[in-house]
Amino acid sequence: MESLLTYLLEHGGCSIQYRIKREIMNIDSSSSELMNLQEQILNKPKVKKVLDKRQPDGWIGDELHGSRGKALDSSVSFLLDNGIEKDSVFMKDVVHTVLAKKEEVPYRTTFKGGDALDIGGRGGNKAVKAGILAELGEENNSLVQKEVRVSLCYLRDSLKYETIDDFSLVNKKGTRYYKKDAHFPGSNHLHLLSATQSWRNDENIETVKKSIVHCFKIMQEYSKGIMFKSNSHFVGPFNFNWGLWKFNIKDIEQDSYALVWWLRNLYKLSKIGIINEIPGLKRAYDYLWELVLSQDIVSKQNDASLKRFKDILATEENWRKSERVFCDVMFYGVMILFYAGYDVEKL
Repeated sequence: MESLLTYLLEHGGCSIQYRIKREIMNIDSSSSELMNLQEQILNKPKVKKVLDKRQPDGWIGDELHGSRGKALDSSVSFLLDNGIEKDSVFMKDVVHTVLAKKEEVPYRTTFKGGDALDIGGRGGNKAVKAGILAELGEENNSLVQKEVRVSLCYLRDSLKYETIDDFSLVNKKGTRYYKKDAHFPGSNHLHLLSATQSWRNDENIETVKKSIVHCFKIMQEYSKGIMFKSNSHFVGPFNFNWGLWKFNIKDIEQDSYALVWWLRNLYKLSKIGIINEIPGLKRAYDYLWELVLSQDIVSKQNDASLKRFKDILATEENWRKSERVFCDVMFYGVMILFYAGYDVEKL
């Protein structure tokens, strides 16, 4: 029986072939084989549609945070997922325009609530920009380095809390929100650390590991998001899914987005490097391994969940063919496991 990687290489589209050969098989991107695949990727209708949204200065879309084609952050992630190189002219232009001092531009460099979240350190405009730069391998600048320090601070300070009530409150309407000056890590903090290298020394790694274990313990009975209070209104920050270790494929019956957000969290966190030492994370990735190995990650999805996957995570162009659906979903699982340190050649 052929391996899953072999199947994906034979039946997957150009993006799947390219990324497996470049990232897992370590074939040089300058080889004629991969350069040919890169040309095919650039001609994919979905990719061209996003690249057509480029502004004259290289910004993609009309705003900072939102959906692909409309906002910079998701557009960059989409292009990277499809195999566009970080050192391509498109991505170099993104780096330049994010770091450039802005005057008058025909798009929004912020998002609603972003300034308030910046003040609270909970994933505002600066954090989103830092995340984009980190995804593109650009962390040696003051913006990213400052947000890395904020992330480490939030993880370190979380160790002083014993319960969720130590850092958050609930108002009369039942809305839970962070206390003023509370430091409890969210998605932006963890994902930024996963995408960067400069912070990694023995002391910081140990702190991050202890904090994640501690936060899993504190949040084990709470599955909802926590709001951020800005003056008289609430802003929804980037909460991390501390219940990801409890995810079951059956959850999609209640929430068609459940699998997509679970996979995206696992993907963004896959490079943090301490997964095997944190039971909550290890359990989640082990479960993903089981889903991929058994192929339940495809067969046990319903139509609504598959539609969410197609709209948010898919790289294949033609989902009218069942093998394309299979390749798309399985490939995403394989790449998560690969970066989390699993031997995907055994699948």
